[in-house]
Amino acid sequence: MTSIIHLAVPSPLRQLFDYLSDKPVGFWQSGMRVKVNFAGRLCIAIVIRVSEVDSDTNISKLKSIEDIVDTQPLIPDEIMQTVLWVSRYYHHPLGECFQTALPKLLRNGSEADLIQEAWWSKTDNAIEKKLGKKQQACLDILSDYPDGISQSALKASLGAITNSLQALENQGLVKQQLQAKLPVTRSELTLPFQLNEEQQNAVEQVWQQRTQFNSFLLDGITGSGKTEVYIELCERMLQEGKQVLILIPEIGLTGQFVERFQKRLDTSIVILNSAVSDGERKQGWLLAKQGLGKIIIGTRSAVFTPLPDAGLIIIDEEHDSSYKQQDGLRYHARQIALVRAQKRGIPVLMGSATPSLESLYQVQQNRFEPLHLSQRAAGARLPNVHLVDSNGAHPDHGLSDQLLKRMHSHLNAGNQVILFINRRGFAPVLMCHDCGWQAKCRHCDARMVVHQHRQILFCHHCGFIISLAKECPDCESSELKSYGSGTEKIEQHLQTLFPDYPVIRVDRDSTQRVNAFNDIVADIKKGEPQILVGTQMLAKGHDFHDVTLVGVLDTDQGLYSADYRATENLAQMITQITGRAGRGDKAGEVLIQTDQPQHAFWQMLIKEGYAKAAQSLLRERIELAMPPASNWAVIRAEAKERSLALEFLQDVACMLNQAGQQDVMVLGPVPAIMEKKGGRFRAQLLLSSLDRKPLHRLLDTYTAAISRHKLARKLRWSMDIDPVDLL
Repeated sequence: MTSIIHLAVPSPLRQLFDYLSDKPVGFWQSGMRVKVNFAGRLCIAIVIRVSEVDSDTNISKLKSIEDIVDTQPLIPDEIMQTVLWVSRYYHHPLGECFQTALPKLLRNGSEADLIQEAWWSKTDNAIEKKLGKKQQACLDILSDYPDGISQSALKASLGAITNSLQALENQGLVKQQLQAKLPVTRSELTLPFQLNEEQQNAVEQVWQQRTQFNSFLLDGITGSGKTEVYIELCERMLQEGKQVLILIPEIGLTGQFVERFQKRLDTSIVILNSAVSDGERKQGWLLAKQGLGKIIIGTRSAVFTPLPDAGLIIIDEEHDSSYKQQDGLRYHARQIALVRAQKRGIPVLMGSATPSLESLYQVQQNRFEPLHLSQRAAGARLPNVHLVDSNGAHPDHGLSDQLLKRMHSHLNAGNQVILFINRRGFAPVLMCHDCGWQAKCRHCDARMVVHQHRQILFCHHCGFIISLAKECPDCESSELKSYGSGTEKIEQHLQTLFPDYPVIRVDRDSTQRVNAFNDIVADIKKGEPQILVGTQMLAKGHDFHDVTLVGVLDTDQGLYSADYRATENLAQMITQITGRAGRGDKAGEVLIQTDQPQHAFWQMLIKEGYAKAAQSLLRERIELAMPPASNWAVIRAEAKERSLALEFLQDVACMLNQAGQQDVMVLGPVPAIMEKKGGRFRAQLLLSSLDRKPLHRLLDTYTAAISRHKLARKLRWSMDIDPVDLL
C-alpha cells in the first residue's frame, strides 16, 4: 500500500518534503534514512513522519524515493527530539540540522554497521608442549581477561602476534569470536588520586543528585584539580553501568585530557572530533549508540552523540567561545547539553576557572548550583602577577628589559618560560616608508598579515594569500617596513636573544601537521629549559609543571574593542594564561606588559581576581539590559553589492515593526564593523528582548515571509540566536 513519507532533506529550505513509497505506513519509523532525488541530485534524507494515501490525496506531482538505507531507525528518538528542538530554537532548516548531528559517513548513506574484530580468550585445555616466548606472553595477558581481549589491544601490548595466536588456536589453547572493535585501552592503570576536601565535596554534591536533572557550575581556580573531580565521577558512573559525555573546547586539549582518563579508568574511551578519521567517528558514534562506548570525549558536535545509558554530561572550560558554532547552524553546545540533560533527568557539570557571565548570571538566578575549588591541587601556589609598562619596550621585538631579565633568571634556574601574544604571523602591517601604502586585502576591510617564513601576505579573515611584496605597488619603492609583532617575529628575535635555549612556536601555523601539537606537548613535558611562544592554544587547560614564568604581550586592544564581550574575553584569557605558571612544586611568576598599567580593568583583575572582575562586568550588563540579562538574535545578510544587504534587512525590519508588538526592540540595520569580508558586504539587524518567548514568537511568525522576500535568493542571510559575536 502506497504511503507518503515526510522527509528532512539537506537543503536551506525551511520545510519538510513529501515522497512516495510502496511500503506500508507500518514499515516506516522516524529516524530512518532514505535516498531521494532532490532538485536533480541524489541525497540522503531523514524520515520525520509518514501518512497514508487516501482517495482525496493528490499524489500526481510527488516523486518516489530512490532507495531505503535503513530498515530500523538509525537516529534514536532522544536525538530526533533534540534535533527538532535545535531546529526550532535556532530557527534553522531541519535538514541542515541533521547534517550537523550525524557523522559524515552516516549522513552520506554509509551502512550503520560496527566494524568487527577478533576477540581472544583462553580455553580450559592444558598445555602439552613448551610454548614460544611470544605465545606464552599472549597466554599471560589472556589470563588477566577471562571475558576476552581484542586482537588490537594484544597487538598494542606485544607487537606482531598474528602467527602466535594462530599457533595457540591450532593447539586448542585459545579461541576467538568476532565482536565490535573498541578503542584500545591502556593496560597499566595508576592509583586513584587522593581528592582534597573541596574536590570531595564537589563530587558528593553531584553524586547525590545523579538521578535527577541539575546544573552544576564548578568554579575552580587554575590548577585546582577540576579534571580529578571529573575522573572520580566517571569512575562512579562506570560502576553503575552509565555513560558519560565530556565536552572539551579544543582538539589540541584532547591528547593530554584523554591520557589522564586512560590512566585511571579501565574502559574504552571514544574520541569524537575533526582530527579522527571519518571511519573512526562513525565507529565511535555507533559504539556510543549501542552503549558499548562508556566515556565519550569530544568537541562541540559531540553533543549530538546518542547515549542510551546516559548518567552525566561534563562541559570542561564551559566559558570557551569554541562551543558556539559561528556559521551554518549557529548552535551553542552548552545550551544543547543542558536541554538533553533536562529531558533525560541527569546532571550537567560545567567547569571553568573563568566562568562565563551567562553561567554566573544563571547562578544568580538560582538555576545553576555553584561548586568551588579555591586551592591549587597538591599544594601548588598561585603565581605572583606584575604589570610592566610597555612604553619602554624594545621597538624591534616589543619585549621590555624587565621581562628579558626575568626570562634569563628563570631559564638559568632550569625552568621553562611561556610568552603569550594572541597574534600569529610575523607582523600585522606591511607599509611603504616613502608613500604610506599599506598591504590590504582586496576582499576584506582588513590588512594582510606578513608571514615571513612562507614569504607571503595572508588575510586571516578570508584566507586570501599573495606573495610577499618586494617593492611598493604604488611608488615602486623598496623601502617596505613591517610594523607590530606576531608569534613568528617574537620567535625569530628570541632565537637571537637566547641562543642557548630552544624556542618553540605554538600557533595554528606551526601545528598543522597531524599530531604536531601532541609532539610539542610531549617535548615540553620532558621539563628541559625552553621558551614557548604561542597564541590562545597555549592558554587553555595545559598542565606544564616546569613553566615558572609567563609573559603576556600586547593585549591592550581588548580594552578598546567594539565587541561588547571583549573585556570579559580579555579577563578570561589573561586568567587562563597566567594559570599556566607555577602548577607544580615550583613557584610561578607572571609579567603582563601593557601601555595602560593604571587602567581600572588591570587594577581590578590583578588585585581582586577574576571573580570580582566578572561580577563587576555582569552588573554593567544587567544595568544596560544586555545579555545575559536580555535575549538577543541577529539577522545577518551579505551580498556582492554594498546596498543589497542593507536593503534586504531594511525590509525585514519594516516587516517586524509592523507586527505591533512591544516586547522586542528591532535595532538597525547597520553595516557590520568589518563591512567587507571575503568579497561580500555585510550588514546586520539586532533583535533584543528581556523575555525569550516574544523574541522566538516574532521570528516564528515572520521567518517564512523573510525566506520568500524577493531579495532572499540574491544574497546570503542567516539568523543567529544568542550571538557571541557582533563583529
